Amino acid sequence: MIRRSILASVLLVMVSASAFAISLGIAYEDKQLFVPGSDVHIKLTIRNDTAETYRFKLAENRLFNVDLDVRSLNNQALQPARQFTTERTSNQLLFYRDVALEPGEEFSFVENLSDYVDLVDSGVFVVRGRFYPELLEGQEVLISSNTLSLTVQPDLRGQELIQARIDEQTGELIAREELSPDQVVDYTLSGLQSGSWNRFFLYIDAEGLLISNPARERSFLRLTETGRRERIAQFRDELEEQLEDPQLSAVPNSYEMVRTTYNANEATVIMDLSFDFITFQELKRYTYFLRRQNGVWYIYDYAVTNLTTE
Repeated sequence: MIRRSILASVLLVMVSASAFAISLGIAYEDKQLFVPGSDVHIKLTIRNDTAETYRFKLAENRLFNVDLDVRSLNNQALQPARQFTTERTSNQLLFYRDVALEPGEEFSFVENLSDYVDLVDSGVFVVRGRFYPELLEGQEVLISSNTLSLTVQPDLRGQELIQARIDEQTGELIAREELSPDQVVDYTLSGLQSGSWNRFFLYIDAEGLLISNPARERSFLRLTETGRRERIAQFRDELEEQLEDPQLSAVPNSYEMVRTTYNANEATVIMDLSFDFITFQELKRYTYFLRRQNGVWYIYDYAVTNLTTE
């Protein structure tokens, strides 16, 4: 009975310690469209949820307090930025101030991710932060932060950018807007009906669609960053030619929205699409899955159910 009481007390202490602690949170200061070489501002917040005053040293040069680890989806770490390596290895006077956080207080500051790693390639990455309250020379390391998903879009330039944003039917420049999920699907389908592939692909997450298939995902993750970009471009061509996921790029005669549900970052749009053939007509129910990135909704997966054939 005594042993059980001791065990219960230990568990209670462990739960209490995990519920009231010093935490580090990271978030985007200004979420936007990122391309290779972009400044990516990360807000770091240290919070004291203990019952005691928490003290730490804050360096004038935050590189001596902070690590920002960025990895690809296959867990390959990005190379450190030149400034990061130079600052960390140079002999210099280290200026810092003492900061005291009372219970319930928090302290925030913003760092540029590009000062820590080289963002030279496009792709999807995972960002995690670490904070050293006694600077790098100390032994105490704060528990790692939450993770952020970072999408770096290919940096199209010049004529390539212009061609990627021209409506083939009207010759007008097009640009992504903060449409609602159902408006995004409607825009995509109308582009498909009019034969404007640039409109069709404007809100399509080609990489998301590519890796929605487990076999394609395994093959994709084995590629280099350059190989992945080439594979995504190839996949777009295959979608247009209906060599991959032909139901996604099948041109409907008409369509009607059934239902839309969404939260802050995920959405589902259900549409009934009608396809006319010479001797019969097919009605299919499409479920489009979207996620929000930098304020814009993108289609990253879909499912199809056959309804009727007449």
